[in-house]
Amino acid sequence: MFSLVGIRLTTGMPYLDSLGYMLIHMSIAWWSVSIGSSIVKQLFRSWEPPVIAVCTLGYFLLLIPTVFIYQTLGEWYGGMYPSFAAARADTDLPGWGLVYLLHFIRYSIPALPLFLAGVYGHKALNGVRWFSYPSQTLAIAAAEATVITGANAGLLRDTKLPADAILIAIKAEQHYIHIWTDKGTDMIRFRFKDLDSTLAHCNGGKVHRSWWINFDQVSAVNDDGRKLELIMNDDANLAIPVSTSFKNSTLEKMQTLGI
Repeated sequence: MFSLVGIRLTTGMPYLDSLGYMLIHMSIAWWSVSIGSSIVKQLFRSWEPPVIAVCTLGYFLLLIPTVFIYQTLGEWYGGMYPSFAAARADTDLPGWGLVYLLHFIRYSIPALPLFLAGVYGHKALNGVRWFSYPSQTLAIAAAEATVITGANAGLLRDTKLPADAILIAIKAEQHYIHIWTDKGTDMIRFRFKDLDSTLAHCNGGKVHRSWWINFDQVSAVNDDGRKLELIMNDDANLAIPVSTSFKNSTLEKMQTLGI
């Protein structure tokens, strides 16, 4: 979006060359603020300023070097395309002076808020906190954390099951997972491999490449020496197979729990 201000410069240029200029332009804008923010984060790591301060200082830190990069880029494209050179508004300005810097800042105003929108938007969608410090991340995580008293369906997004339904077992079904609880079953789109992190605080674990169980809900164990099954505490009398690769760790877990 920041690079849209440069569209007028590409009038008369071939489409692909114009697209290439826009991609280079936006990449410079993004990485200038990103690199500057990373430098500020390292310089002030003992003070641990908030992310918005890190990004703002990073923007101004690399402002002048970015002016040089953009001026060089403009001269290079101007040398190849007369229409580009004729459309440039900075050719009549004194190079590397305060007037030129103010001219550049005027066209660069959208860069910082758009960068911050990307940083905070990515945090909101994926939980990734760029340019924060370990202690800040832990503090925010602690403030946002929900006290987990057990393996409940509320820990799994998009399920229609009651939030307080106790998880009994979960089976991988291609791109979905089949969920058994004490208040019914459900199937939702969810990556089975993400259960390790999503249910990390629960007293459960994988006993098979396709099965996760809540060890608190195991009612009996069937072990004939060749095949190990766990009978779950539910109305369906669910029997969960334990694969060879998980057998030892599962038995150790069961022994620890006194099952």
